[in-house]
Amino acid sequence: MKPLCRILLVDDNPNDRLLVKRELKREFVDLEINEIIDQAGLKQALQTYPFDLVITDYQLQWMTGLEVLKAVKAANANCPVIMFTNTGTQETAVAAMKAGLDDYVVKSPQHFVRLSASVRLVWEQMQTRLRATALETRLQSLLNRLNVGLFELDRQGHLLEVNQALLTLLGLSSAEAAQQGIHHQLQPRLDIAAALPQKREVQIQTQGADLKWLRVRETRSPDKGEAIIEGLVEDITAQKQAELALQQLNQRLESQVTERTNQLKATNQELELFAYSVSHDLRSPIRQINGFARLLSDHLQNVLHEDETAQHYLEVISSLSVETGEMIEDLLAFSRTGKVKLEFSPVDTNQLVGAIIERLKTETGDRSIRWVVQPLPIVWADANLLRTVFQNLIENAVKFTRLEAIAEITIGAEEPAEETIFWVKDNGIGLDMSYSDRLFGIFQRGHSQSEFEGTGIGLANVRRIIHRHGGRVWFEGVINAGATFYFALPRSEDRADFE
Repeated sequence: MKPLCRILLVDDNPNDRLLVKRELKREFVDLEINEIIDQAGLKQALQTYPFDLVITDYQLQWMTGLEVLKAVKAANANCPVIMFTNTGTQETAVAAMKAGLDDYVVKSPQHFVRLSASVRLVWEQMQTRLRATALETRLQSLLNRLNVGLFELDRQGHLLEVNQALLTLLGLSSAEAAQQGIHHQLQPRLDIAAALPQKREVQIQTQGADLKWLRVRETRSPDKGEAIIEGLVEDITAQKQAELALQQLNQRLESQVTERTNQLKATNQELELFAYSVSHDLRSPIRQINGFARLLSDHLQNVLHEDETAQHYLEVISSLSVETGEMIEDLLAFSRTGKVKLEFSPVDTNQLVGAIIERLKTETGDRSIRWVVQPLPIVWADANLLRTVFQNLIENAVKFTRLEAIAEITIGAEEPAEETIFWVKDNGIGLDMSYSDRLFGIFQRGHSQSEFEGTGIGLANVRRIIHRHGGRVWFEGVINAGATFYFALPRSEDRADFE
């Protein structure tokens, strides 16, 4: 706080001035006191002397203390004034307070000690007012620079205060115009009951015909016992324009995505139709090649017995035709998987997996396989297609564990919050995780044809079926340490074909 440095002491009684000076010096050691004993001295001091506070008697020979007060306030409205007198009345004190007097001290021996306390209190109050005024000025300046409008209304809707930023936002020229403009454009709420801010957004048209979006925050605040409405107004036009542009962009993107998705579906359908047609048309020639190869082998049986090279060629032709036929059948099955309509129903996967394992046990009777089947849940799916998924994964596990002395195949499931996860785990030859991004593609294989038979279509079919159910599929594997294939199905029963 700024220290009190200079005081004007207006009193034509030298004894009283001496008592005042002695009392003030006790409290304010470095205080400079300028004594005023006539009107000329007062006039000169008001014009030239940089005083901080004025102490005046009321009854002077050349003017009254009330006239001194008015002269001081005219020269410096913020300067504190204390009237120290024994001649004034209660009416005088009231009139002086209305004119801006800061304190009134009765001039008597028992009240001299109160004068220093009054000076200190009045000075501190003045400093507090100046800081508050400076802070308010800075706040108003900041709000104006930030283009944030401010207004105050009483409960009857009369405008009490408005800042320049709000006038600019509303396109108004003066505070008088704002009285009607605020009600017309912002329609302030005068019935706010809670002290919490009420926020809303309004669109206005200014006198310059500009359309603006404004965010209005209104709060009810008490002021000297009366409730007033305080409002803050921000220009959010740029934000609204950005939101609109983003919304339009999203709509265009959604439209483009829908269009390209439809194009992709149409292209996939054409490719599937082409693959189906080609595969279907190749079935008969491949069968004929295989048949003629057998006929030729039977016809030349005696000759081939002596010609091992020719016999080998015919065996290769027959083997390749069989392999090609299997690939064509798998392609046709893959194509049909994408066309068939899904028929959702509750599927008991315990029964489904059990039936597949019983069939495989009869086909692998000479092998030692340890089957571990954990309790499996009932799921909402297409039973036939889900059977194809389990059949492919379990048959793969059987195939890739045939080099193990004792194969171990585990089938299990778990049910997190939103999906059911199944897995088929084996201790077979394993897989390289570098294949994870392409193993489920058509004609993709984790091992060569010479190591393990297969067409490279089974896992592609698995992925297609699971994707059509709205699920996902993945695997984990280590070479020579087995592999685990997972697939997850959504748990919702309200599900349609996702492809």
